[in-house]
Amino acid sequence: IRDLIQSSLKMVEAQAREKNIEIKTTIAPEIDTVLLDPDRMNQIFLNLYLNAIQAMDEGGVLTADLSRDGVKKIKIVISDTGKGIARKDLGKVFDPYYTTKPSGTGLGLAIVHRIVEAHQGEIKVESKEGKGTTVTIVLPA
Repeated sequence: IRDLIQSSLKMVEAQAREKNIEIKTTIAPEIDTVLLDPDRMNQIFLNLYLNAIQAMDEGGVLTADLSRDGVKKIKIVISDTGKGIARKDLGKVFDPYYTTKPSGTGLGLAIVHRIVEAHQGEIKVESKEGKGTTVTIVLPA
């Protein structure tokens, strides 16, 4: 999981650099092997990173953290310092075809939600307009 997070961040490094976005990571060294589908997890990470980058105009910070959540779970927290999600939209972000982007399909976060559930995990989104968004994923370890 550590390698997966780091390699997926490398894939968005150029887009982040173009917008002067700093990438920060905190990865617990004791977490190594977790049973999961690496392709699906990569899809989650890329989707969340790209959403974060799109939410930040020029400059900002994209953070990806990996830690233990108790004995049998891991927690992945991805956050940005972007424009945030309006309170009225927050409850709909996982709905298929719901989007606030002019060119979005509204499927990205719906797919992310489905993949997390398929891994018997939980996902939640917290956001403050003008401050940024934090996505927390808790998965069985």
